[in-house]
Amino acid sequence: MINVYLFIELLGAANAQTTADRLRALELANCKFANVVQLSDEKLVAQLDCDSYPDASKAVLDKIGPVEGIVQTNIIAAVRPVH
Repeated sequence: MINVYLFIELLGAANAQTTADRLRALELANCKFANVVQLSDEKLVAQLDCDSYPDASKAVLDKIGPVEGIVQTNIIAAVRPVH
C-alpha cells in the first residue's frame, strides 16, 4: 500500500467542488481516493491510496492530470505505511 498526498491547482475559471467530484468519480485501477478536500477556489488536496508505486504513477499521470480544470498536480509525499 502506498499513500500519495497531492496538492492540486485549478484554473481560475474552474469550479473546485465540481473538479473534486470528478476526481472522486474517476475509475483508477488499484487506487482509490481516501479524501479530496477543497482548500480554496483554486486549490484541492487529496490522499490517494494505491497498491504500488507504478499504480500511483499511472493514476496521477494518466487519469488525474488530464481532468478538466486542473492546471498542476504536485505530489507532496508518497508514503509506504509501516504497520
